[in-house]
Amino acid sequence: MTDLVNIRLSKESNDIAEALVATGKFENVITAAKFALAYALKNHFEEFDPSKYAVADSGGNNYNIGTVDKDGQLSQLLRAIYPETDTPYIYARALMVFGLLKIGEVIETDGMPTISSLCE
Repeated sequence: MTDLVNIRLSKESNDIAEALVATGKFENVITAAKFALAYALKNHFEEFDPSKYAVADSGGNNYNIGTVDKDGQLSQLLRAIYPETDTPYIYARALMVFGLLKIGEVIETDGMPTISSLCE
């Protein structure tokens, strides 16, 4: 399977990332999406399989891999966590979208959380 050269978020996840950026805690949508990836790994690792996650909606913004992973460390991290993958950016996209949607559920239920509360 060929890996992604661009990551396109879903419309809903992109909207959630933009809401996070609007808090002033994130520089841009990509930093919010990377945070959401880490959130998904920390809080949903056992229940979430990025190899089986299909992003149904790709109406969000599109980002080049060079923007998402300038130094290649994200790819290395995902290959270490998921040694069976040869498509770390497909996994990254799945984790970003899933994590953003999970954060969106928190926002919908409890309002905009503090970023530190998501790290607990």
